[in-house]
Amino acid sequence: MSLSLMAGPIAVIDVETTGLYPFRHDRVIEVAAVVVGADWRIEREFVSLVNPERDIGPSSIHGLTSEDILHAPQFGEIAGLLLDVLSGTVAIAAHNVRFDLQFLEREFSRLGHDLPDCFSICTMLLAGGGKLTDCCDDYGISPEGEAHHALADARAAARLLACLLSDGPSMVQELRQLAPIHWPTIPITGKQPVTRDESRRRQTEPPTFLQRLLGQMDDHDLPTAADGAVMAYWALLDRVLEDRHVDDSEADALVETAAKWGLSGGQIGLAHRDYLDQLAIAAVADGITTDAERRDLKLIARLLGQEKRDLDEILSEAAAKASETHHESATDMVGESSLSGMRVCFTGELQGLYDGRMISRQLAEELATRAGLIAVDSVTKKLDLLVLADPHSQSGKAKRAHRYSIRIMQELVFWKAIGVEVG
Repeated sequence: MSLSLMAGPIAVIDVETTGLYPFRHDRVIEVAAVVVGADWRIEREFVSLVNPERDIGPSSIHGLTSEDILHAPQFGEIAGLLLDVLSGTVAIAAHNVRFDLQFLEREFSRLGHDLPDCFSICTMLLAGGGKLTDCCDDYGISPEGEAHHALADARAAARLLACLLSDGPSMVQELRQLAPIHWPTIPITGKQPVTRDESRRRQTEPPTFLQRLLGQMDDHDLPTAADGAVMAYWALLDRVLEDRHVDDSEADALVETAAKWGLSGGQIGLAHRDYLDQLAIAAVADGITTDAERRDLKLIARLLGQEKRDLDEILSEAAAKASETHHESATDMVGESSLSGMRVCFTGELQGLYDGRMISRQLAEELATRAGLIAVDSVTKKLDLLVLADPHSQSGKAKRAHRYSIRIMQELVFWKAIGVEVG
């Protein structure tokens, strides 16, 4: 069936979301639209990650992390561009179209606009039910990308729709009589879409604070570093990296402190190298390096400008050193105080494994209580410590903790600090 017989092009959409309930608190975190015209040729496409200004939900489903969407536009910033792509379309299609349209309706409602009534087509319904991948497989449609990536799913749904409409003459007749949808008018802000690939390329770039740190003046232009300056810098670095994220104020503190203490770029580079090595020694000390520890070391390596070093080589050297003599972890070396007695709260989907099972919120609170902490459910000014799995979490708890200047610690760091072995 050729779309040249239709009244106009069809938009096939897909959204990835933080959860299932748009009329409570869940939000869109990725949106894609594929507009198909005559002979099912793609006329134009749109895709962008969306910053939901909240926790991103189950990463295991959509494959996104908070860092992926940290610098993505908010929905209102790309709504005008999305509508520009949708202009002239006569119908909206999606696999489980009700789900996608409800989320879009809610997002546009937040902007003060109602989505117009429009002719919608559900490929899931036409196919008799089932997941998009299964329905595509039934029709011999090969995937063009990973499932639960909005653009890949929208493209797949468009190809599936072409197959389904070839067997649906009654719907074809309806499509011939449709008028273009009257989309709301929303100004284009100038904010550009951000794709997954673009976001992840940005994440491979060295943090800007590193360029400032390692660009410090040569030794002869700086005051002589005082005794213990490197160890003191380590202590500051250790506290900054507790949440596995360096914000602007922390970056300023590192740069200004290093300069004040007379540390050159070369000394800082060596300090970062030694710091990573000590963390590696701590990771191999028990004879087992878990996936969580490897991920943590990779993250620290990137934050410290050490990402070009081979992780397996680092761990091999660390194992050799650990077998020669006893080494304390970097945290122990800078004199980490006990967390016992502190009020602790958890936020986000925890990633650690304990005795082979995922650590639930209930189990996390039990483990913290055993270590002498007081587990609480909410973030107030009386809280001592917030533990999170994702360093870039935008959950309500994380936002309040930042606002109240509450100490924040990444999950794996916390478990090590209270002596809990996790995978």
